[in-house]
Amino acid sequence: MLIRKNLYGPNDLENEASLETIIKDNEPKIINLIYGMTGDYHIAQDLAQETFIKAFQSRQSFNGQSKISTWLYRIAVNTTIDYQRKRFGRKENPAEELETKLDETQDPDQKCQKTAMRKMLFKAISQLPNEQREVYILKEINGCSTKEVAEILNISVELAKWRLHRARMLLRKSLTQGNGYENMGSFKLTTAGIE
Repeated sequence: MLIRKNLYGPNDLENEASLETIIKDNEPKIINLIYGMTGDYHIAQDLAQETFIKAFQSRQSFNGQSKISTWLYRIAVNTTIDYQRKRFGRKENPAEELETKLDETQDPDQKCQKTAMRKMLFKAISQLPNEQREVYILKEINGCSTKEVAEILNISVELAKWRLHRARMLLRKSLTQGNGYENMGSFKLTTAGIE
């Protein structure tokens, strides 16, 4: 969705609705991105809120040449990196507080299994090097194109592809070699949950 340069300007009810739509459309993906980078769901929620505040404050800098989601991802990545720099000495506890968006009609065993699978996957993702984790989350979980990933991270498309390849290789190795993940089965992780 491309939007005009003067994003939600002052005293404009139409633009206020635009802000609500932008948040509603992008918040789950921003939270997933930040969660994958920090390993803490509550911190991800806080940093997502900070991302939208920063986006609002710098709305005049959005030039409309890219998707609004690409611009927001870049702000989210920078906000998370700044946060991690401030916390440099503290160790993170990945997958501790992941909230699930599971279908209420599922039986409790399925819910439990999907929650456990998601926690194992996010734990494995959190162990990736930062650069590879960012690319993996943007491409595989948030569904960005490789070109969008490169644009968000300000890297070349070739480098984005290489980092994604390395991330997939490391995840495959982590999930299949004696880490307790061998019997996870196959699944697909999306913003709506595990399928």
